[in-house]
Amino acid sequence: MFSVVIPLYNKAHIIIRTLTAVLTQTFSEFEVVIVNDGSTDNSLEIISKIASGDARIRIINQVNQGVSVARNTGVKSANYDYIAFLDADDEWLPGYLQKMREAIQQFPDAVIWGCPSWHRNIMDGEAGNASLNRYRNKIQIARYFENPQAMPHISATVVAKIALMQIDGGDAFPPGMKCCEDWSCFNRLAFLGDFVYVGFALAIKNNGVQGQITGLSNAERTNLIEHIVNFYNLTQAFSLSQQAKTDKAELFEIFFRYDLRQRIICALKEKDYALVNYLFDNLSQESLDQLSGFEKRLYQNQTLNFIAKLYIYATKLIWRAHGFPIVGKPD
Repeated sequence: MFSVVIPLYNKAHIIIRTLTAVLTQTFSEFEVVIVNDGSTDNSLEIISKIASGDARIRIINQVNQGVSVARNTGVKSANYDYIAFLDADDEWLPGYLQKMREAIQQFPDAVIWGCPSWHRNIMDGEAGNASLNRYRNKIQIARYFENPQAMPHISATVVAKIALMQIDGGDAFPPGMKCCEDWSCFNRLAFLGDFVYVGFALAIKNNGVQGQITGLSNAERTNLIEHIVNFYNLTQAFSLSQQAKTDKAELFEIFFRYDLRQRIICALKEKDYALVNYLFDNLSQESLDQLSGFEKRLYQNQTLNFIAKLYIYATKLIWRAHGFPIVGKPD
């Protein structure tokens, strides 16, 4: 039924918790494919010991090539039709796979099934439930591009293998991309079929774990801008290639503008015009066409910083007026 794909790089300090969460699932028809991406700690020793006592676990060793290649390797090696992604520092509650199986049985023609997560600080144990209020405690098809950032993250998502293999020959996670590789994959998948929101928080996203991007300094995050630009250009190009095949393009463009403006306003708040200029110098023409000429001139004019931020806030109010689902308390 499920192939659980876990990319692993230097997570010896937490991988036992992750594997325990998988092996104690109430639904047991699965295999675990761990792709050891050249770990230099004792991760391999730990997982090998656990795998020796459970035939469902397979270990693939490769030289370090990054999380995208590790996930792609796991997908291509999977024996089952449904890929349950799980990062090596995240966990599931015991009923996760069972609930995902129910969702697949209800909507077998979809391509993505995902649930909300508990976001937990690994240091103090505090957790919050990141559920979309509209779909809470329901299993139903949702319009993914209404709010992709609030849809399930990588460790709370199951994908049909056949759909993953349709994107770049199975390299659905862009090799070499150091951030946004999961959105690059899911945003393209969402054009290929339905997304099913499973409104039960059954995954745990652990924050504050050593080695996570969330732990990078602002300066280190700025160095990722090249990969963020690649994400925008890649998803925009894929959208254009799918416009004649789907009715999702218009909704995608609304999201694209919202997300790009959000990126820009973060830079404007820091008065980081080097970042703003990098975006406009490196985004593809198709990506830039999503913003008006007025906007582009406004955002690059340092004397109009306050007005530029005010304009983006106004567009966010318009976005909210669409009634798109948000994270929050039940309606």
